[in-house]
Amino acid sequence: MIKDFFSVTKFILSFAVSLSALFAYIMAKGEIGVDMFVATFSVLLVAMGVSTLNQVQEYREDSKMERTKNRPIASGRMSPRTGIIIALVLILASFVFIYSLLGLTGINFFGFAFIWYNLMYTPLKKRSAVAVVPGAILGVIPPAIGWLAAGHTLFELEFIALAVYYFIWQVPHFWLLVMLFHGDYKDGGYPTAMRLFGEGTLQRLTFVWLILTIHAGIYLVYTFNVYLTVTVVLSAALGIWAFITSLQLLKKEFKLTDARAIFWKINAAFLGIIILLSIDEYVKHHL
Repeated sequence: MIKDFFSVTKFILSFAVSLSALFAYIMAKGEIGVDMFVATFSVLLVAMGVSTLNQVQEYREDSKMERTKNRPIASGRMSPRTGIIIALVLILASFVFIYSLLGLTGINFFGFAFIWYNLMYTPLKKRSAVAVVPGAILGVIPPAIGWLAAGHTLFELEFIALAVYYFIWQVPHFWLLVMLFHGDYKDGGYPTAMRLFGEGTLQRLTFVWLILTIHAGIYLVYTFNVYLTVTVVLSAALGIWAFITSLQLLKKEFKLTDARAIFWKINAAFLGIIILLSIDEYVKHHL
């Protein structure tokens, strides 16, 4: 039962998402505080809640796909009603925590996350192969929560650069997964970018979005007025690594299974830049 709970809430993915709030808080304030943990925990709860509701919405499609057929609701181990109850409890709990931290502003952000993810993005996935683009807006909400919890506003240039970085990052991240699991998505009845653009065009489009993400990362590092030289050097090294990795998408001998290694490498590089900037801001405020 515990294993099914972690599965239906996509706990690992939800936890990874919540870290965006933690890093944004440190990047904004250069401190580690109680508010940071409340913000991170609130994001974790709402991410788990909307993810559970997503599995309720898609359990029929999930049951047709090899990758997802063993999920609790899709496999029949958990009823959709139980999934709805878990989702509501988690979402309501997240509202309580975020209200205690940000008041109605936090409620509005989490309400938007629910509406955008479960009522807009989830249905749109079944109708459009490019749903990931408007869906990428969701990637900006966790860092926005962390930034606001640190006492800053979302109109600051540093946050705008951070938001653009997270937004652009979502698209190549998802399209690399499409390359790996396009057969599954087809079995589930989803239109995919692979079917819309074709294999070669999707590779080139993903490469373009990766280059855009690298450029957004360069702008992000520049905007944050980095304190440590080593931060600039390591960020540049990660950017070069991401660029070299991205070039594999343009090779004639590229195979779709190669997308797995590219997926992990570029995500590690892009996350590494966020971690470096967080450490840099913390050091800047303590030296």
